[in-house]
Amino acid sequence: MQGFKGRFVKGSEPESVYWRRRGIVAGAVLALVLLAVVGASALGGGDEEDAGVEADPAQQEWTPPTSTASAQRPYIPEPSESPSPSPSPTAAPVEACPAEELMLQVVAAFDEVRSGAEVPVSVLVASGADTPCTADLRSVAVELAAGSDVVFSTAHCETPRGEEVELSGGAGQTVEFTVDGLASDEGCRGARRELPAGDYELRARLGDAVSSPAALRLT
Repeated sequence: MQGFKGRFVKGSEPESVYWRRRGIVAGAVLALVLLAVVGASALGGGDEEDAGVEADPAQQEWTPPTSTASAQRPYIPEPSESPSPSPSPTAAPVEACPAEELMLQVVAAFDEVRSGAEVPVSVLVASGADTPCTADLRSVAVELAAGSDVVFSTAHCETPRGEEVELSGGAGQTVEFTVDGLASDEGCRGARRELPAGDYELRARLGDAVSSPAALRLT
């Protein structure tokens, strides 16, 4: 037994080495514990931050910049107001054609008819004025005269025809009438009688303007 004990004592290490190894092991265990604590703290802090973000969803919404924001934004020029069109000047009223500027022409469909027969007659009204002027065609009348006596006029019995027109540039307007070869009085008074056979003159009149005569023979 002594031999065995002697070999055991010789083969065993000194006691200082034993305690040194236990200190190393204990230090390693402590380091592992500290690392575990630090890791858990880091993980716990991230959860708290995530929880804070989830608790306030409004922070995740995009907020448009206010008018006082310093961020640069693209410049969009405001549309300039177009100037209001100036009112067009009021056109001056067109004056009536002076009698001396009016040109009238009378044309009968026939130059010889039986007394009492109807004759179509056209009157052309034009203006020789340099500027436009108006003429009231309702005032045009056709007269049948024997010498200086007017024996018939469309103004006596017929309803005025036509309308007020503007004449310019020598262009004319035409008014149509019918001469029936019967005498008439102003206001269409009395019975109309058949005119005797003979030579008569047709004239067109508009106010003081009178056309050149056209010959008409009644048989």
